[in-house]
Amino acid sequence: MSHQELSSLLQLGDFDTLFRKMGWDNPEQRGPVVVPESSLRPLPVADKRGVTAWRVDCPNGLPKRSEQHRVVRCLKRLSRDQLVVFAAPDRHLWQWPEQRQSGVGYRLVDHEYPANAPTEALLQRLSQATFKITEENVLTSSAVLTRVRRSFNADKVTKSFYREFQKHHKDFADQIEGVATTENQRWYASVLLNRLMFIYFIQKKGFLDSSQNYLRVRLGIVREHYGADQFYAFYKQFLLPLFHEGLGSSDPRYADPEIESIIGSVPYVNGGIFEPHELEQTYDIQISDEAFETLFDFFDAWRWHLDETPSGDPREINPDILGYIFEHYINFTEKGQKEKGAYYTKPDVTGYMAASTILPALAARFVSAGLDDPAVLLSGSGDAYIHDSILHGVDQALPDADQELPKESLSLSLSLC
Repeated sequence: MSHQELSSLLQLGDFDTLFRKMGWDNPEQRGPVVVPESSLRPLPVADKRGVTAWRVDCPNGLPKRSEQHRVVRCLKRLSRDQLVVFAAPDRHLWQWPEQRQSGVGYRLVDHEYPANAPTEALLQRLSQATFKITEENVLTSSAVLTRVRRSFNADKVTKSFYREFQKHHKDFADQIEGVATTENQRWYASVLLNRLMFIYFIQKKGFLDSSQNYLRVRLGIVREHYGADQFYAFYKQFLLPLFHEGLGSSDPRYADPEIESIIGSVPYVNGGIFEPHELEQTYDIQISDEAFETLFDFFDAWRWHLDETPSGDPREINPDILGYIFEHYINFTEKGQKEKGAYYTKPDVTGYMAASTILPALAARFVSAGLDDPAVLLSGSGDAYIHDSILHGVDQALPDADQELPKESLSLSLSLC
């Protein structure tokens, strides 16, 4: 199906014909869905091996994020995976609820465009989520989900950043002076770049002396303060005190009051990322200001944001990029780090560990402070805290007690016994 045909159907708002042309099937359910506390009525328009496409007419304009989540939570009970189209008179919003890697919750990945002018990016995604009739006999639900996810989630941005990151990582490592081996240069480059990327995320929220461009501005201030002939001042005079005292200590004690003034008001970040590293304690490291200027040029070309409300900018990234880089550089690239005990733990494991330790600890503190026990409050919370995968299908009616079960179900029951 050509992009011109896709574009014409999108402009007409004819999503039923659009998905048929894309090789999708009719949905099992045809009626509109009632969403609690919302006037919106999602309507299933197509299905492909358990991935259901829903149309949500929005005559009053695109709904707020809270209502979008309300709609998606409702639909997750009715279909295994969802592609949701919010159709307002002037704009259409295609939304893919991507499950978090931890297995708990999801994030909404948006693709928005004017109703009369579909973007080329969306047309490419729809082309990739098109299925040919010759595929039907071999097409599995897993294959469909993989293709649709690749078409509509944000992994392409992550991989694009990572490809550029690899080159800058190598170039930056080559400019680290005073470290004995190439392996340790690359290791320390990873340490520094991880710290700096963390700072880029929090500076965009104004957490660092109320500046959204903190590192770039401080680089200019330091160079002006120490003079243009001091080519190594930023790393040694500013970054190390910022790391170890400003961000890495709950009780900072700066050796230089002028540097303390330049650093300004920054929060204490617990967790060890800014504690003195063994390479910093072993070597007298030098890194030129020019190396940081080049690195910041690369970082500034991307939109860093902590929230999960995409702006439509094709170069926006969120903190998921850090996990992606940690995984590749620790588990695959920096093989030597495994010998030092550095391993990347995947989000599903860390998510389970965090939920199993932090939540009970918080509940115990509530009780010790004389507040209500959260376990008691859960009894009145309905299904708000039940995992989506468990909720799927709970609204389907059970057969009557005297209704005869299909032979297939009876055979399965006997085999399980």
